[in-house]
Parts: sequence; C-alpha cells; structure tokens
Amino acid sequence: MRKFLLTACAALLGTLGLAGQRLYAPAQFQAQPYEKTALTGAEDIRRPLNSNLPLLERTEMEIQIGNTWYDLQTNNTMQNRLISVPFGHKAGVFTFGKDATTGFPGRGTGFNSFDGGSWGPNPTERLEDGVRTGWPAVGMLADGSHVVVCHASPGNFLLLLRDGSGDWTQDTIPSNVAPGLLWPRMAVGGPDGNTLHVIAISTPVANGGAAYEGIDGHLLYFRSTDGGNTWDITDGIIPGLDSTKYRSMDADGYAIDVSGNTVAIGLFNDLGDVTVAKSTDNGESWTSFVVKDFPIDQYEIDMGIDPALIPPEDTVGAPPGAVQSSDSSGEVLIDRDGRVHAWYGEMYYDDTDTTDGTFLFFPLWNGIRYWNESFGEDSTRVIGGVVDANDNGVLDIPGIGSVGAYFTSLNSFFSAGVDAMNRLYVAYSAITEDFFNENATPELQHYRHIYVIGSEDGGETWTEPLDLIREDIVIEPTLIDFIEAVFPAVAREVDNQVHLIYQADFEPGLSVRGDQDDAADNFINYIALDIEELGFTPSATEEAVPAAAFQLEVSPNPARGPVRVDYLLPQAGEVQISLSNLMGQTLLTQDLGTQTRGTHTAELATHTLPPGVYLLHLRADNQIATRKIVLQ
Repeated sequence: MRKFLLTACAALLGTLGLAGQRLYAPAQFQAQPYEKTALTGAEDIRRPLNSNLPLLERTEMEIQIGNTWYDLQTNNTMQNRLISVPFGHKAGVFTFGKDATTGFPGRGTGFNSFDGGSWGPNPTERLEDGVRTGWPAVGMLADGSHVVVCHASPGNFLLLLRDGSGDWTQDTIPSNVAPGLLWPRMAVGGPDGNTLHVIAISTPVANGGAAYEGIDGHLLYFRSTDGGNTWDITDGIIPGLDSTKYRSMDADGYAIDVSGNTVAIGLFNDLGDVTVAKSTDNGESWTSFVVKDFPIDQYEIDMGIDPALIPPEDTVGAPPGAVQSSDSSGEVLIDRDGRVHAWYGEMYYDDTDTTDGTFLFFPLWNGIRYWNESFGEDSTRVIGGVVDANDNGVLDIPGIGSVGAYFTSLNSFFSAGVDAMNRLYVAYSAITEDFFNENATPELQHYRHIYVIGSEDGGETWTEPLDLIREDIVIEPTLIDFIEAVFPAVAREVDNQVHLIYQADFEPGLSVRGDQDDAADNFINYIALDIEELGFTPSATEEAVPAAAFQLEVSPNPARGPVRVDYLLPQAGEVQISLSNLMGQTLLTQDLGTQTRGTHTAELATHTLPPGVYLLHLRADNQIATRKIVLQ
C-alpha cells in the first residue's frame, strides 16, 4: 500500500484520524524567486506547435468533451466549470483556444453538455461573438437555462452569456471600476435559484491596471437576483476582504460557493491571511473568519518578517526564516448543514532580502491544508500530501527543475462537491514519484495526476487518495505513463458518482507560461467516478426507464395551469408523481398509493411554481420515468 509520512508538525497535534500526511524531499528547501506572471489571456503569446502527438478518442470510462491549445485554465484556484443535475443533465466549460501560432486571437469559452444520453461533439468555436475572453464559470438557473461568466479584452470587463432563449446572448456586467476587472468566479443560488453571485478582482498594476481602494487587485462582489437581467450589487467590497487587511490580492486566488441563501467566499493570499467570508442572507451581510493568520497585516513585498512573529508550530520542519501560508490555490464548499469547508495547498515564503523587489517560494513543498467552521479561527489541519509510491518515506524528486512550473504546492487546484448524505469529496492535482518524462523540456520532469479524497464524517477523517490516471479509467491505457493531468473541476452536486473534468496532455508544465513548452493539443476529459471506489455506500437508486415504458404523457405542454399525467402500469404497484427543477430539487410530490395494472390518469397542480423548464417523474415498481415540461 502506498503511504504518507506523518510530519513533526502534525505529530504535535496528536492523532486526527487523517488519511495521510506530506512527504519531505531531500531538495525541499530549494527556493526560487516568485516570478509568476498572472496571465489574462489578452497577451499575444505565440508558440511553435508540437503536432507529433497521439490522438485520443472516447471510451465508456472517460470521455473527451473538448480540446484546446491554450493550456492555462487558471493562475491558481479552479472555477465552477462543471454542473451536474443528479442522475441527469451536465454541462462543462473551459478556456478554449486553437490559434497558438498567432497569439490566440480567437480564444474564448468552450462549452459542451450531456443530454442524458451522450455528450456533444468537441466544440470547434467559442461561445462569444466578436470578443476575446477567458476564465469561464458556468451555472444553471431555475428554468434550466445556462449562464456563463468570463472576462473579456481589450478593456478588462466581465461578460455574461445566457442561453435562455435557445441561442446564446451576451451582456456586460455593470461596473465603475476604472482599472477594469479580471479572473471572475460565479455561483448560482438564492431563494428561487436565480441569484448570480460573481466575484472578480480589479486589474492589477502588473497587468496594466492600478490600485483600487488601496489594494492592488481588489476582490469585488457582484449580485443579480433575477438571473442576470439587472444587478443590485456591483463593485461591492466585503468586510474583512479589504484594505484594513491587505495591500494586494492574488490573481485567481479566491473561490466561491453557494447553497440556497448561504454564500461562502475564500481568499487564499500568499503574503496575507487566508480568509473565508460567509453570508446567510444571500449576500446582504457578511461574517469573516481568518483561516490562517499571516504575521503582518497589509504586508507588501520587501517589508521583511521578524522571525519572532512566526508561530513556533510553523517552524517545525520548515525552511529557516520562512513563513507558512497558502499557495493561492484553494477551494470552499458549503455542506448540507450550511457549514463552510476550505482546502488549500501549503506553501512557505521567504522575504528575508528586503532589497530585491521579490520573494522566494519552495516549489518542492507539499501538504493539503483543511479547515471548517468548527475548528475556529487560525486553526487548520494537514490531511494529506504527495503519495509515497515506493514506500521509502522520502519524496523522490531530484530538484526544482524536475517539476512543471505551476508556481503552486505539489498538490494544488482543489475542487469539491457534496452528496445528499453530506459526504464530502475533493479532487486535486498532485505530482507523482513514479511517472516522469525523461525527455521533457528542459530536463527530466515528473507528471501530475488527478486524485480524489472523501470524508463521511464532516471532515474529521479522510480516505486515502485515489489516483484517477489509471488503466481502467483513462481513454488510452497504453499512454498512462505519459499523461500530465491538471485543473480538475468537480460538479458541486454529487450523486452516486463524483463528476469531474480535467485537462490532460503529454508534457509536464505549460506552454503559455512557466515551462513555455511548444504548444500542443490539450484534452478536456470527463470522468464519472463511482463513490464505491472510495469505500462509500451509494444511496438507494431506482432504475431509470424511458417514458415509453409507462406510456407516460403530460398535457398540456407547455402548461399554464393543472397538468394532466397519463400512464400505463404493466403491473400493480405503489405510484408517485413528482416535479423537480433541472438541478434535481423536488418541488411537488403526489403519492397515488397502490394502483392496479392498466391505464391511469392523475392531475398535478403547478400554479405555485414560476415559469420555467421542469422534469415530471413517475415512480412505480422501483422504476422511474421522466418527461420534460414547460410551465408558462
């Protein structure tokens, strides 16, 4: 069995029932200047093409839903890139770009969806009309229509795309921020499922912007309660995520989640506090929690940190003089009880030299930090790290040149979901010891894989990491030794499967930044992982059958009043009809008791529901048939 090492720091905390801890590498104290450039996608980056690569097709276990030559899906945290209606509809987005040799002028949103039978073909063009965009997030409104938010250039503004009328339309989200806005996040919720919650940062100085309200790259909040038609909050500043604490905020260093009227925003700064802001009234008011306290508020590069300010527990096994913080790659999730959970990659930073205009980070550092509201403030736990493939107790990575330059911890890009039984699921990308490319540029480099962990007890204990890059899952098993897997995005709603997408290619690192490898085709792959593989018991399921199995008909359709439901029972049994929205939330239920074999008619009152697209379900004899219905 592959194992982890318990670090001295975790040992001080006692037995926490954790899945495992991080490994130490002999070269882990190797540092390098933090010369990460936050890309917006507006840059004219031109790369020679590497076309001598295998093509991937579809299999039953893993499905390719898109491909792109633009390979930076995020600078840090992952967005909400995949939605899944339990046991039903799915939709995924990604940053799409094909024209690598000309600087990606046609870059935009790649979109694909699953209609209950199959995914569509790989998109061949962006959703947007006449504007270059990137960093899309996807959501679904109560009527079943999709919404996408991304940033656009030139001008650095936020663009809202909607397909409510069947065709995609695009509108600008209003803002008075002069530097412009970049790198948005979006989640959909509210009392009626039509509230859009959007966050983005003002354009930083390094990207041609200017400080806004005292912060270089200020996180701002936007809200629409009517599906994006109007915006009642724009350019909002959230208390605790402001200039009283910060002088700068990281590009893509934040995440958002929504459940009903509860909203959670996580800010995962490198040289600043890791903070979670929570609202229980749909974004009207906020309470902030410091997850990890940085020794100095309003820190700026080259201020220097007095070692006496570093908590003693953060110095155990740490680089001398370095301070522990986040790698800016984190995730937040609200569980079924309304409790907020957060994850991020642990990182150490050294700003001892106060004259160089930069600071150092440690590319070989790893460790998954976890927090939830029950822990209190400034109290996190290490729940895992890089897998010890050869069980020797050491992370066998020769040096910092042996890993792709993502400028994060060796475990990063977290994305989380929750199921109906309040079990938690987290996917992330992490370096592997036993998979490497000897011919990588500029030297031997180790591959990253996608891992999933889960918890059945609210985060007290966690399963061991499950590697998804394996022969019985990937599209082409013969290529398993050569897959770089990064940027996972988990659908928030988990049923009996964890639904996720991720990006794969055959070279560690990136083309548009960092390693600056030759451009190559990158594949956006979808996986549906059975939760049984994590040792979890699936919830009871019914056999889904075609509507024709019960000769199920709904009339009128579209409907303005009561709905008539006609059906045929092949045999006697208990019968129930119900109505749900496209997110799987049951809105109306009518138990019809035991009925005899033969033809039956029922009526369902729908006058209490707003106009939209719904699903009518007929349950009988442990089978379920469904018809789509439109209410006007």
